[in-house]
Amino acid sequence: MENTHTQKRKGYFALGGVGLLLSIGYTGMSLQMPFGEMSMPGAALFPVVVGILLLVSSLATIWEGLKMEQAELIEMPAGAGRKRLFILIGAMFLYFLALPWLGFFISSVLFATVLMRTLSERGYARILVYSLIMAFAIYGVFVYLLKVPMPRGVLGF
Repeated sequence: MENTHTQKRKGYFALGGVGLLLSIGYTGMSLQMPFGEMSMPGAALFPVVVGILLLVSSLATIWEGLKMEQAELIEMPAGAGRKRLFILIGAMFLYFLALPWLGFFISSVLFATVLMRTLSERGYARILVYSLIMAFAIYGVFVYLLKVPMPRGVLGF
């Protein structure tokens, strides 16, 4: 596999910056929910705490990058490895965007199919069967065993 090198501190800056932007957006959205009262906390309490923790850890990551030597390098994939990496990042991003519209089951089957096809040379028929098995198993565990509601999507499943 081909590799290229880049400054480690750039990775820290990028990761800290993305985390900072996400934490600001997440915390901002969380502040719109009700806080409740001392005796009965509302829905905003946990997300606000998580958003603040993400904000602090993102700032700490950026701070680490500032203190780091510029000469420290890390390996990054190049060529086909980089292409696979970006396909997987894009697939994960699209998965989270598709969840509310397509629902958990269809989104998960599509994501697992893209994931397995990107990482293996197996045929689409076998990958689709594996994706269906995984989606059914995860759906069963979360919905029936743990009683966690999953996004149903516009098709209702």
